[in-house]
Amino acid sequence: MVNQELIKKLRSGKFWSQEQLAIIAGISLRTIQRVESEGKCSLESKKAIAAAFEVDVAELSVESKSIVLDINDIRNEVAISWLESVDLGEYSLSWDEAAPVFQERISSTKWKRILTQVRAPLGQNISRSVKKTSEHGSLPGVADGQYLVIHFTASFGQKSSAIETVTLQKVANKWRVAGYFIK
Repeated sequence: MVNQELIKKLRSGKFWSQEQLAIIAGISLRTIQRVESEGKCSLESKKAIAAAFEVDVAELSVESKSIVLDINDIRNEVAISWLESVDLGEYSLSWDEAAPVFQERISSTKWKRILTQVRAPLGQNISRSVKKTSEHGSLPGVADGQYLVIHFTASFGQKSSAIETVTLQKVANKWRVAGYFIK
């Protein structure tokens, strides 16, 4: 299920018709109509719509609930601490501290290689602040559970504006990083 009201709001915010969204997302007009009327679509269609709006696919979930994190919230501390390991080039440590679902999807060697290619060229982190957060009971491609998606606005020495998305998962009463994306 997707948040049909959010999709309507995102579409109208861009002044797109349903047909324009269908073309941009590369899916049928009928699918867009069904999404907006019933909130139903396949995972592939959900991903295509999220890509069209340039949002994380998790944000389109009906289960998504926006929250405000206190600066001392343990979840914020876990995410920031993990990001600081990445900032320092401690890629192996960041992999070691990640949730099992993260480690199952990418080997430590591949993780280090990807971060060296993607993150190192950005330079030193200058600033980072929470842009928005949302809680989820389910996310695409992973078992149901407790998840928190945190979007940070960040500035680096070689890139003045970036969005970092950190997904936390509660594993055995401890919050751990289950996903990381930067754009």
